[in-house]
Amino acid sequence: MDEPRRDEPHMSPRVMIIGAGVTGLVAAHELGKVRGADGQPRFDITVLESADRVGGQIRTVDVDGARVDVGAEAAHLGAPHVAALVRELGIGESGIGAEPGSSVLVTRKGAIPLPEGVGPTGPTKLWPVLKSGILTLPGIVRAGLEPITARRRHSDDLSVGEFTRRRFGREVTDTFVDPLLGNLHGGDVHQLSLHATAPQLVATAANRESMVWKNLRNALPGGKAKAAPAPTQPRRATAEQPLPMFANWPDGLSTFTDALAKGSRVRLNSRVKGVDRSPTGWYLTLADGQVLEAEHVLFTTPGPDTARLLKDIAPQTAAALDQVRTASVATVLLGYDKQAAATSRILREHNGVLVPNRYVRTMKAATNLGRKWPHLGSTHHLVRASVGRSDNDLATSLSDEQLIRRVGEEFGDFVGLDAEPTFGAVYRWPEAMPQLAPGHLERMRVAREEVAALHGLHLAGSSVDGLGIGGTVKSGQRAAAEIVAATATAPTVSPTASSTAVTTFEDAQ
Repeated sequence: MDEPRRDEPHMSPRVMIIGAGVTGLVAAHELGKVRGADGQPRFDITVLESADRVGGQIRTVDVDGARVDVGAEAAHLGAPHVAALVRELGIGESGIGAEPGSSVLVTRKGAIPLPEGVGPTGPTKLWPVLKSGILTLPGIVRAGLEPITARRRHSDDLSVGEFTRRRFGREVTDTFVDPLLGNLHGGDVHQLSLHATAPQLVATAANRESMVWKNLRNALPGGKAKAAPAPTQPRRATAEQPLPMFANWPDGLSTFTDALAKGSRVRLNSRVKGVDRSPTGWYLTLADGQVLEAEHVLFTTPGPDTARLLKDIAPQTAAALDQVRTASVATVLLGYDKQAAATSRILREHNGVLVPNRYVRTMKAATNLGRKWPHLGSTHHLVRASVGRSDNDLATSLSDEQLIRRVGEEFGDFVGLDAEPTFGAVYRWPEAMPQLAPGHLERMRVAREEVAALHGLHLAGSSVDGLGIGGTVKSGQRAAAEIVAATATAPTVSPTASSTAVTTFEDAQ
């Protein structure tokens, strides 16, 4: 292998990013914008992806004449940093908002519309919950004590389930928080870190602030609450209008990841199997035997994969990442005759179905695609259901035929639909959902300190910074900023000569 040419000190530092999911693509995009004093790109960036496509848990497929997402379903453009990135990529105005509508919650009284003001971390309005009849009388009384129980300070990390149980009681936690936040993470809310998975509540917990009273104060004249906009049909954003809160694109969420990858050097089918020191940085050994060299390596891979690569280099980091348990999930697409689907009031009026853990047989939630995203233009009325949590192996132990049959039967029961699906398809995501347990952020702080001391190694991704497009975008941006800061005063070296051909993302298409 050729040694770096020391007579070219101003060449760009090499950065290898392992993983072409959202985190890795965002990091590459951010680093690609950085210019040196001469106006040339500051970094020589390569993204290594073991799969044959980019996007990670964003995957858009052609089904029934429509472009359908079978991983992440929508981008939360209510997050300012995501909205800003979407506009920067030039795809903001082509984004389409979801059809306004609520979900129904499976309860002891059947499927009932989710009360207003109920979010992933509990209710902020008690009156809608009271009117819904979902809670029992003891559960209502206990939830009403929240302004009193809020006085207890929580300065240490604890589980989301423990926090909401102390605030509102177990019934609220099991009825509302579990099917919302728990299903989002594919896990048990009593095992998920408050600080890592619900950071918006950390100040509330520490300051002993009542969530109910805060909402009430904001709703009063002079409060911070803003009037909700009138419901509108799905629309495209314009330069003058704000972006939709939750958005997709005519060609699916892959529009977002394809825009991120545009212009980047992405090597598909390139699995990294080893990382070792080099004289000027790090060697990466690929599964096909090729050896690449870089001054900086960013790991965005799932925790177990990163732990495997770092076990001999950064044992504390590897041990911390090994503690991040994962859940396997599956997306089940069902297609119904449109006339038959119209016989269900729930399919006509609501966007989804949420199933608390106590009622889960197979499916844990479903999205009414045919109503929520009418732009799809599919031949049939499409529904996508989610299967799998950290406490079961349904997503991996059942065959495609079993999943389609069982989910179809359960969904029909939940929404009052007698018709059977005309077709079904299953898309599996093995060990895709990291379970960030209490203490996760502290463990990751220690891990980052260890890799920082090694100079040139960096951590990011959902196993480090959390799930969701918003979280992974922020993780990629943070990693890029760390690399820029690390090279601000460091000497640079020229790229190692190599006969290995690389292609840009556009070439790979």
